[in-house]
Amino acid sequence: MTNWPIYFKDKLHIANLESNVGVVTLWTPMQAILPKLDQTKFCIGGQLYSKRGINFIIRNILANPIIDTIIICGANRSESAEALMNFLDKGIDENYQVIGVEKAFVDKEISKEAINEMRSRVKYINLVNNSSSSAIQTELAKVKQSKTLWGKPQIFPEPEVKEVDKLPSETSTYTIRAGYIKDAWPQILRHIMRFGSKKGMIKVGEVRELVNLIVTIEEENPDKPDIPEWFNFNKDDLKLYLKGFFERTKASEDYGYGQRIFSHPLGIPDHEYNSPNNTNTYSEFKARHKKADNPNEFVLNQLEEVYLKLQRYKYDRGGVISIWNPWADNISKGWMSKEETKVSGNVPCMTQLQFAYREHRLHLTAYFRSNDMFDAWPRNTFALRKLQFELAKKLDMKPGYLTIISSLAQIYEPNYDEARKLLEKFANTTNCQVDHRGVIIIELDGKDIVAKHMDPSGNEQLEEFRIDGTKPKSAQMLSDILLTNLVFSETPHAMDIARELQKAEIAVKNNLEFKQDQELVI
Repeated sequence: MTNWPIYFKDKLHIANLESNVGVVTLWTPMQAILPKLDQTKFCIGGQLYSKRGINFIIRNILANPIIDTIIICGANRSESAEALMNFLDKGIDENYQVIGVEKAFVDKEISKEAINEMRSRVKYINLVNNSSSSAIQTELAKVKQSKTLWGKPQIFPEPEVKEVDKLPSETSTYTIRAGYIKDAWPQILRHIMRFGSKKGMIKVGEVRELVNLIVTIEEENPDKPDIPEWFNFNKDDLKLYLKGFFERTKASEDYGYGQRIFSHPLGIPDHEYNSPNNTNTYSEFKARHKKADNPNEFVLNQLEEVYLKLQRYKYDRGGVISIWNPWADNISKGWMSKEETKVSGNVPCMTQLQFAYREHRLHLTAYFRSNDMFDAWPRNTFALRKLQFELAKKLDMKPGYLTIISSLAQIYEPNYDEARKLLEKFANTTNCQVDHRGVIIIELDGKDIVAKHMDPSGNEQLEEFRIDGTKPKSAQMLSDILLTNLVFSETPHAMDIARELQKAEIAVKNNLEFKQDQELVI
């Protein structure tokens, strides 16, 4: 048959096309085995990394049904061997899953008649986890050679390619760093639209949601906000939002961040809370609060308390502001409740702030139990940045990083289309960040490849790693050493250095001149 094999022809080892034997080397590189075998004794060979890969073996054999014996050898690391052997031994169930192997499916476009005929005609020799070419050659020599097709060639339609709604991911904890809010926001939307799970939410309908999205903003100046035209608000809108965010009295919403930050209800003082006569009920506290001669006795300016703490000792670890009020937010009849319906009303999305002075800067971390990342996140971030700058100025400190932890980061269904349109605008845009762990300088010292880990300025050498460039896979080995020593914080930086190390290895093995970030001259 011309143009056979029809799948992965350029990645397979083709020997004698009139032979009836195929060789599968699983995870062992086929170059380590197949060239050492008698090329007249087998038809074709290649690797089988995944369970999914058995489909291409099946399709290739059915397209040219000369192979009736498969030698399965090499390292088995993903149950791909079991998928192939069980397919031939036991077949498939009604859902086209290989019997006895989880998540091993055969394409439903391949007819069961063809599958059954192939299983009745094709056998295998089990040399799994054996990569000895001599042992494989011994078995190969035992197979009776045949040039006869055992069936009629058949080609089946490809599976329908379905649009992937949600890509696999780490499920929890996604990190993004950016200088400015405008640079972080498209990355946030891309993460949620690609990896977010769909959830049904009371009142708001469907949302896409990530668990624990962590975003750090490094450079944004809230006094000179960088608001591009593709944000869904302008500077005047932001001013109005900031005014409401920092409002110290009860806001129009059921809760207001400004009220919780600057006028937080005190609750029951410790000496009364610990009193044996206190039943600690909300109704008693509410009644006492109403009778108070001075209502301000029962409110607390949390930001002022944090200021006093850090003024006394700038490294204080207790610069915490609590937005969440358990008296109101953890009970069914609190300040946030609807008395007429007897059910809880809205509760704050942002629940805690922590200021910390480290590395000569005042950093702020904000925690959101739930966060609307499309409409609310950019505005909230500008507001928090302003809060951070104002406290830093009052304390005569330089502002540091703003980090926002969104425990449940969400995009609501009505915003899906707008999010997609925005992401199309940034489809080929890469957000390149400085790697705060330093830079890597790569040089050749004779036959050695040397990687010098420098400080972020590139002026001071911190450590040195080297390897003999004549060794097999020396670039990969040195890359692994750098990864083990945690010298990278940015994926693009790691990828760039890996490319340069590969160039250095090629230069060593071919006696070429190597200069980092320049093309090799051959």
